[in-house]
Amino acid sequence: MLEKLVGIFSKKQFSSIESSTLDLQKDLISYPALAIIKKLKRSGWEAFIVGGAVRDLLMNVKPKDFDIVTNASPHEIKNLFRRSRIIGRRFRIVHVYIGNETIEVSTFRKPNVSNSLDSYGRILRDNVFGSIEDDVKRRDLTINSLYYDPISERILDYHNGISDLKKREIVVIGKKKERLIEDPLRIVRIIRIAAKLGLTIPLKLKNVMRGAGILLENIPKARLSDDLLKLLVSGKSLQGFNYILELGLDRHIFPNLCLFSPEKKKGSTNLKKDGFIYSALKNLDVAVGNNETISISFIFAVLFWEKISKLKMSYVEQGFSDYLSMQMATSEILQDVNQNFYFQRKHIAGVRELCLLQARFNKFVGKSPFSLVRHARFLSALKLLELRVKLNEVKTENVVWWGKFYRCPDNEKIHMVNVMRGKIGQRRPYKKRRKKKLSTT
Repeated sequence: MLEKLVGIFSKKQFSSIESSTLDLQKDLISYPALAIIKKLKRSGWEAFIVGGAVRDLLMNVKPKDFDIVTNASPHEIKNLFRRSRIIGRRFRIVHVYIGNETIEVSTFRKPNVSNSLDSYGRILRDNVFGSIEDDVKRRDLTINSLYYDPISERILDYHNGISDLKKREIVVIGKKKERLIEDPLRIVRIIRIAAKLGLTIPLKLKNVMRGAGILLENIPKARLSDDLLKLLVSGKSLQGFNYILELGLDRHIFPNLCLFSPEKKKGSTNLKKDGFIYSALKNLDVAVGNNETISISFIFAVLFWEKISKLKMSYVEQGFSDYLSMQMATSEILQDVNQNFYFQRKHIAGVRELCLLQARFNKFVGKSPFSLVRHARFLSALKLLELRVKLNEVKTENVVWWGKFYRCPDNEKIHMVNVMRGKIGQRRPYKKRRKKKLSTT
């Protein structure tokens, strides 16, 4: 079957390479992906692992997911796998469920036709099925256009993707501007891949990406949010956001918010070293590298904090209490962000909680400090408090005090609070007891 397939292409156009010569780590392939390919091939269909998974395998990076392509139609795939379902309107694909893993299986497609585009040139539907020759032409990047057959252990390379991977360079298939217009989300995807794998984005491609950045405002918010989250938890978020700032994409991803203006170096487009967001993203990358649990709410609380803090201070100056000012500022900024960016409700609630908890770090009366350290988001709130030292909003000794207070036994907590109350002069307001009225009967 593979020999017939390779014979379709001329030697100048297509390369068939043994994966063993490339040090591809087959043991990094998940069992469900192998099981699906074996079943498709036993049923007479062609099947390949394609895209980012092959790219990562060649760089000895464990892929987070596996995409499979085949010449079977979505309904034929669904009939073959009991635990599966067809999803998507723009791209009709099949999700196959094996154990706890979901594998995406799609059918070979032809390049889009003009009547499937919107007024901006973005592809709306892409359900014209074709052969592998058609499918390989519609891939976006050369390093993503590699087809791997784990059974015969050969890689089919049509666009010299392996060569570009060795050069560590991002190369777009076809005309750069047209490919980015077809799907503007490719701009964010290119940045994520380049940052994650340490690849170079050529200057000409950067200029095209910069010019096409405005198209990010026209794509569905959920798709943009999903790819940005992938960048944030890639372990290379700092490099990724430096690319975003360099290309001026921040104003299209978060329109009208100017989130990163205070963080930029003077006369430069990179984040200021050891600045607030720089430090947060650097810490985030370390946490991802250590396989620590990542809080999405914390990430967004950091990104929006400077805007929230500035607005909060304006409300304080108008005479509102610290807590109420924080409440109003957080709600207002999140409402503005939500108009241009998709948020799950739990993430919105998380950002609001983390910001409101900041107002409680100055309260030492009553049960407030004791209930604060028992809060489910206390450690994330403490991390945000620590980062605020970079903005000169809090002192380092306050952060140290709360860290020690959190870790110490309950009897020491009482002593620490009493000392702190005396130090800063906070006392519980005295309430005069009412005299009981004597009964006249």
